[in-house]
Order: sequence, then structure tokens, then C-alpha cells
Amino acid sequence: MSRYKQPRNLQKLALIKLGDWVALQAQIHMKPIASLAQKDINGAHIALTENVNYIRDFLNYNVPWMIHDLLSHEVIRALSDLLEETKQSLGFRASMGKFVTQMNVIVKMTEVLFTKNLTRVCVDTIPKMLRSVFYSKLSMLKGLVYLNLGSLSGGWKTADMEEGVIQSLKELHCLKYLFINYDCTDNILKCIVDNCNLIEKLDVSCSKCITNESIDIILKLKNLRSIQLYRTFVSKEGFTKLLLKCKTLEDIGRCDDIGRILEFIDLTNSTAKPFNLKIYVSRYATMQHLQLAVEMCPYIRYLTVFHNTLQSDLMALVGLKDLRDLKLLSCDFYADQVKQVLQVKGCNITNLHLEHVDQIDLNALMYISQMCPLLESLTLYNCTLIQHTSLYTKKLEILPYRNLKKITCVSKCTDEQLLFIFTNCLNVEFIHTGTAVQFTDELIFKILDKNPLIYLKELRIMQSDFLTMTSVERFIQSCMNLEILVELESWTLLTDSDREHIRNYIKVNNLNIDIFPTRRYDI
Repeated sequence: MSRYKQPRNLQKLALIKLGDWVALQAQIHMKPIASLAQKDINGAHIALTENVNYIRDFLNYNVPWMIHDLLSHEVIRALSDLLEETKQSLGFRASMGKFVTQMNVIVKMTEVLFTKNLTRVCVDTIPKMLRSVFYSKLSMLKGLVYLNLGSLSGGWKTADMEEGVIQSLKELHCLKYLFINYDCTDNILKCIVDNCNLIEKLDVSCSKCITNESIDIILKLKNLRSIQLYRTFVSKEGFTKLLLKCKTLEDIGRCDDIGRILEFIDLTNSTAKPFNLKIYVSRYATMQHLQLAVEMCPYIRYLTVFHNTLQSDLMALVGLKDLRDLKLLSCDFYADQVKQVLQVKGCNITNLHLEHVDQIDLNALMYISQMCPLLESLTLYNCTLIQHTSLYTKKLEILPYRNLKKITCVSKCTDEQLLFIFTNCLNVEFIHTGTAVQFTDELIFKILDKNPLIYLKELRIMQSDFLTMTSVERFIQSCMNLEILVELESWTLLTDSDREHIRNYIKVNNLNIDIFPTRRYDI
């Protein structure tokens, strides 16, 4: 991608203007609907509904079905802007009745999106004032494939939400991915079984109405590959039945009792193995549990385990032939044989996450680079990185970190350790560092002199007491593909005028760099 902002393509421009046009239609109808509502409230509602239906049919006929999801994004953006504009226009002496009518017109206009062409809805990304329309009119979205209802009432009004959700799900026969947190019930599950036969992934986390009895209903979903039951009232017995009877299951989410469950199955029904699980997430695992996981779930690709020095031996993991994604919590790099595990399995690992792992020194970073040549993502989260006592002097046979695309470092490191990582990751595209990592201008220049980070797209340095404008300018000049440079607000040596200067420089030079403060929670 060019480092300069490119003109939007015709499709994008058309969708933006179409979103603005829908908002304009809402604005045009505000005054006549408000006037009619003063005389005949029912007549105003009928007139508004007819106008919305006409616009919906117009869009449905003229917009190609495959870009309807993109259109929904632009329409919601435009209507959200209009909502804020209308709120700001409310004066001290304004008529509250007129204001309410205007807001109702905007919210009602959201219904122009409700056709069978919309395939993806994530309620959490929709402004709160517009969500009620999606909750009440979901049944119109007959083509939905992905539906994330978010937390609904947060578990406070489950009984009140149930009937509306059921009525909507009865019409959604194309659903494959469904997220209902906190408020899922057995009646909702029965409705899913009866009407959503294509479901592959179901997330009912934190739903207190989901119990062992719910498992019998879930087992009727013949295409189910992933089920999230964390913080529900499903016990070991329920998970056992689920594993034994649902042969297509690849993911049961976080289940701290998975080791005990496999142990029970091994004792009572040993002929049932192997299972098709590909994701294993547990905060409790003994040596026997890990051995059973390797034996009974040989296809595991993603593994997260909390290590207990007194109870488990990580060397048991070497039996997992398909392991690609490894997340280890609370262990020592050398004492707990993490090095030995990587020595055997590192050639397959593409994603390594080390959290609260101690004894990591420069040698350990070198070992990781040699043992995991295909590594694409490296995370060091709250680890203890120490000064090495004796340095690994043997010439590195493999160029370190050449396939690394993503680095997340939320651990205190020495300058030498930072230099080793960042001067060698020539192809990195994403860098995120936490508050414990303190770069200086001098260190940044040393890194960029050896590795200009020409493929870097996103840089997040969460906090710095030493970086100045000099480093910002060097990043902009050196990183040719940089698109996101954020968290500058937490650089204490930058003033507001410095940040304004950066914004103006980017604008004047037409650079494709976003410095608007945004947070990500998926890193």
C-alpha cells in the first residue's frame, strides 16, 4: 500500500454518499412527520413507515447484494452523526415533543437496512440508540450468517428478553455464528435447534440459565464445531456428555476442568477417544492431565495452559503433532523446560504467548528465534526479563525473527534485548509495547539504522518519558508502510503543539497515517 493517501474507489464513494443520502431522507422527513404527529400520531407513524419501506425497496433494488454489509456500515455512520447533530441542536426553549419525533424518525430510518441481503450484525458496534431497532426487527434479516447480540440485558432481564429473541431466531435459517452472552436460555436453545440448523459456532458465555440439562439440546446441533460455555452452570458431567456425543466439536472454549473431564472419560469410557478438539484452554493442568490431552486430543493446534511447577511437566506437550499456537502462563523458561519444549515443537509454532514467564534473558530470546523459525507472533506479557550471565556465543544458524509479523511486549526489557528483537524482525507489521518498555531517542535511532521497519503498519508505544518529536519524525520518514501511530498522548515530552504539528505535517504531505487515539483489546 502507498504511504500516501489514495483517492477512494468509486464503490466506496458511492456507499458513503448513499449513507449520507439515507441520513438526508431522515432529515427531510423530520418536519412533515413532526407536524403530522401533532394532529394524528397514528397517521404520522403510518406515513413514516411507508417512506421507510419505499427507501428500503429502492436500496434493495439498486444496491448489489454482495455489498449490502458495507452499505449498512455507512448508513449507521451517517445516522449516528445525524443523531449527535440533532442532540446538539436541542435548545433550552425547544419543544421536547418535536425533538422526540425527530429522534424517532432517525431511529426508524435504520430499518431501510433490514433486508435478506444483510449477512452480518454485531450489536456491540452499533450506537445504543439504534440497537432497539435491531432487537425488535431482527426477524426481517433472513439472510444473517453472523449475529452477535452482545450482552443483551447483562443477565438482569433474561425472562423479558427471551420471547423477543425467540421470535427473531425463528426466521434466521442461515445463521452459522451466534453470540448470546448472559441471557441465553433453554427455550432459546430449542428455537436455535429447530430453526438454525447450520449453526457452527455458538457462544452462550455467562448465561446462568445454561445448565447440564441444556447439553441435551445443544447436542442436536449437528454442525456444531465451537461452543463457549464459560461461566455458565454446566458442570464436569455436562462437558463429559458434550465431548462423548458431539464428535464434530473442535472448541469448547475455556474449561478449567478439562483435565479432570478427560481423566474421567479415560477411566469410564476409554474407547471414546480420540476427540476432535483443536483448541485447549485451561488454567489448571497436572502432569497427568497434559498427558491425557496429548493422548485423547491429538489434533490440538491451539493450547493455553497455566503451569504449576509442583504438578505438571511441560515436556508432555511434545506429543502434540499439530501444535501451532502456544500460550504459557506462570512458569520459568529454563527451570520448567520451556526451552526443551520449543526445541522439539518450535519448528511448527507460529504464535507464541509467554505470560508471567520468568528467567527470560538474551539467550532465551536467541533460542526462541532459532527454535521457532516460522514464528509470526510473539507476546511477552508481564514476564521477568533478566540480564544474562553468560552469552550464547555460537553463530546463529537461522536469521532471527525473519517471519515475525506481530510483536507485543508488555514486559520490562534491557536495551540489549530490545535491540536484538527489533533489529532482526525485518518483516514486522505490528508493534505494541507496554508502559514497562521505555524507549529513548538514541535507542530508536539504533534500531532504525539497522532495521528501518519498512513493512510496519501499526505502532503502539503505550507510554514514554523519554521519546521526543525526533523519534516521531524518524518513524514517519523510515517506516514507509506506517498506517497507525497512536498513544502519542501518553508521551510526556510531547506537547499539544507538537501533536498538532504532527497532524498538520501528515495532512500537508498527504500521508496515510492515522494518529487518532484508539484502543485495541484484541492484542
